[in-house]
Amino acid sequence: MARHVTGNLPAEVTSFVGRGSEVAAARKLLAGTRLLTLTGPGGVGKTRLARRVGEAVRRAFPDGVWLVEVAHVNDGELVALSVAQALGLRDDTSAPLAGLTDYLHGKHLLLVLDNCEHLIDACAELVDRLIVSTPDIRVLATSREPLGVVGERVLPVAPLPVPEIAEDSGEVDATDTAALRLLIDRATAANPEFRVTAANLGALAAICARLEGIPLALELAALRLRAFTPDQVLARLDDTMRLLTTGLRTAPRRQQTLEAAIRWSYDLCTPDEQRLWEQLAVFAGGFELAAAESVCVLDPPGALVDALAGLVDKSVLSHRHDSDGTGRYAMLEPLRQFALARLAAHGDEYAVRVRHRDHYYELARRARTEYWSAADVVWFRDVTREHANLRAALQFALADPAGAHRGLQIASELRPFWEHYRFFLEGYRWLMDALGKDLDRTADRARALAAASIIAAMLSDTVSAHEYLRECVAIATELAAEQVLVEALLLSAVLAFAESDPVRALEIAEDAAVRARACGHHGTEMECLAFGYVCAMVLADARADALAERFLARTAEHGSHLLGGLASWAVGTNHWRNGNADKAIRELRRAIELLRMFDRCVWTASVFDGLAWVAAAGDDQYRAARLMGAAATVRRGSTQRLAHAMTDAVGEKVRRQVRAALGDKDFGAAFDGGAALSLDEAVGYALGDDRPDAPSTPKSAVPERLTRREQDVARLIAAGYSNKRIAAELVISVRTAESHVDHILTKLGFDSRAQVAAWVSRDAR
Repeated sequence: MARHVTGNLPAEVTSFVGRGSEVAAARKLLAGTRLLTLTGPGGVGKTRLARRVGEAVRRAFPDGVWLVEVAHVNDGELVALSVAQALGLRDDTSAPLAGLTDYLHGKHLLLVLDNCEHLIDACAELVDRLIVSTPDIRVLATSREPLGVVGERVLPVAPLPVPEIAEDSGEVDATDTAALRLLIDRATAANPEFRVTAANLGALAAICARLEGIPLALELAALRLRAFTPDQVLARLDDTMRLLTTGLRTAPRRQQTLEAAIRWSYDLCTPDEQRLWEQLAVFAGGFELAAAESVCVLDPPGALVDALAGLVDKSVLSHRHDSDGTGRYAMLEPLRQFALARLAAHGDEYAVRVRHRDHYYELARRARTEYWSAADVVWFRDVTREHANLRAALQFALADPAGAHRGLQIASELRPFWEHYRFFLEGYRWLMDALGKDLDRTADRARALAAASIIAAMLSDTVSAHEYLRECVAIATELAAEQVLVEALLLSAVLAFAESDPVRALEIAEDAAVRARACGHHGTEMECLAFGYVCAMVLADARADALAERFLARTAEHGSHLLGGLASWAVGTNHWRNGNADKAIRELRRAIELLRMFDRCVWTASVFDGLAWVAAAGDDQYRAARLMGAAATVRRGSTQRLAHAMTDAVGEKVRRQVRAALGDKDFGAAFDGGAALSLDEAVGYALGDDRPDAPSTPKSAVPERLTRREQDVARLIAAGYSNKRIAAELVISVRTAESHVDHILTKLGFDSRAQVAAWVSRDAR
């Protein structure tokens, strides 16, 4: 049976202590309200409680429990987009809220909106709209204040109960309390040799009382028990609190206590660790070692790695390995806010943010050479992983008059990401903001205008697209920027097609491809060939054969996976046009294998359509209708009208033929059956598994056929690594890497690296 997706709640990695009554209360309240908000001060445990409640009620929501981490969103206009992104929806609509409500209508799921306080108005507006528009959606929010939405129920989250201590004798009530259990549990986890004794029980209880049962503060204190006795911890905590009482008199008491715990942890860090902690606060959504080394400055430079390790040891940072083996660090939001305030107080925030901005500009700029090459899988993966940091870099750049130009560069360099991963609206907004703030007539402005024009065209806003195109051509002509002029020429072809002139569009695209090749603009050359082929296919023009083959040859020459998948689609559909069904199926299935390496790529829908056309030509009308249904689901909610119009000219004709052959009732049943398939089921069906409901191979069965080293190599193949890069990554010879690749292909029965990558992707899910 295929796995049913029931949400995205992360697995708990530490024990959940106490809160039984709160979980029960939340479950009861959720049964009778559409919105429940958990409120309380930072560090009190709202996030952990919300996740626990979500897990407890999971079975009541057949469409899943979905966590949306609002802490990493800094713009209220991106809240709806972030919810859609968490649900796996694409950003290719000018009305994301409408698209979201349409998707959620009829769904029975729980949304967990975590850390709403900094965007309280935007979150309230979104929740109010969702409650009104969808009958079966419930929302569990966490915030430092209520959302203020009609019908909202509020559950204050108090600190954990603490032991009672007699003021006169100092004796501790031995009654078990959640705060004491948590402190002891975390202390034992940090130091397995830690023991509770009659001698230290009083100090432990006093720590709980001083920290007023705030979970985050208790967890930080527990870590100190690796190096200090409970009495020593208590003494240092008292000193910190006295300092805080005189420094933050206007803060609520519990926030003072949390601040004290964090400040105390900060004071126990070395000077290098303190400086690094402050600088790392500019990152959003985590970071990798290379990013820390690029953005943060310590003297001497070699001290950074030691300081980073120290922060992990002190649990200021968490560290994990992603599925591809990449190490990644993260910082809890209260710790980040504390450090960011200190960074600003020291006058260093601007300089660090400039380095952060420039580091992520370099990531975006890699698109110039990696988007169309063998490194495309890695680039799209890295940009996806660093999306929150790129947003932070853009926000800072465009809020700084001196950085507006850099913001313009980042927004335009990310054009392939905005386009192929369906973040149209977000990319368009960043580009509009940047173009409005950096008005100098530079080549970078011309490139940004070209990016804005293509997105506007894809959104069917041809008026704006023409406006941006005219200014783009004027600036590029002044500066003799040939590569930008080639991009503009392709845009002219796209707009000609949008204006129902595919003949002119084909002529312009062919000219643009020649000019792009002449000036070494390889990615644009491939895009011109792709677009030219579509025009020729629509026109049934004989030039389609040559354009498809040239497109495939260019992508093969440069090792492209994404554009290579589109090229295989072009060659496959061209074989279908010429009546070569076997060749068409082989090439279209290869296209699926390549495109499945990209998580958010919607072009898989076009390949399903191509296979449907082949099936229809072979008189397998049921299969054709089923594949059409699967394609409709993949592109559901998309308003990229122009791209769909390019293929609908052919696809709609085939659909009418299939419907006529099957009849409305049977066509509808087959189409709906395909539309109901999960993406993995649809891919399996398209690749030749005619039994989409058949049990899938257990995940553990196939990987056991590979050795541990071969599994490592397979993951690197999936990440787009060449044999030479695999050798460098694993510190082995290139010949050994080649041998591992050969063994993997033999064991799995594959004949291409793309098949290995697709297998790794399926297994990871």
